[in-house]
Amino acid sequence: MDINPDEIRSQKFKTRWVSGYDMDEVEAFLNSTAAALEILVRDNETLRGQVAKMDHELSDVGRRRKLLEDALVSAQRVIHDMKANAMKEAENVLKEAENQADRWISDANNQVTEIKRELRELTSLRKDYEVKFRILLESHQEQLDTMLSMKKESGENQTLEPGPQSQSGRVP
Repeated sequence: MDINPDEIRSQKFKTRWVSGYDMDEVEAFLNSTAAALEILVRDNETLRGQVAKMDHELSDVGRRRKLLEDALVSAQRVIHDMKANAMKEAENVLKEAENQADRWISDANNQVTEIKRELRELTSLRKDYEVKFRILLESHQEQLDTMLSMKKESGENQTLEPGPQSQSGRVP
């Protein structure tokens, strides 16, 4: 049963002469009840407005919460992906550094091998040169000795004098 304050105020009762209520008291009671109901209706409307506003705010908060949760999940995915990419990149950089180091070591080993080969060649060339030079010196020494002995025999010792000689008569 819906009743409003105006209905309470306009309510009329039958009057009896014999044992009835005092009409002034009934009317005063109805007026105070109507006033109280009027306050309750206003308060109820205010509360309904507040509830509607809070429902709207709660809905907005729920929507925001969902957005924040989605953003958090997305951020976690991005962080995970970034970590994974960083790890892959670090592995790639490490592999590339190891490959570069291997290439440098290989190049250095190749250079060492080449230098050793060249050193052997140069050592061999030096020995060959020493032998050939020694043979050349000995040949020239023999020629000088032959020339000197020929000049001694012919008496021309004055124009050709050999340089410093060892005890064997040969240049060291």
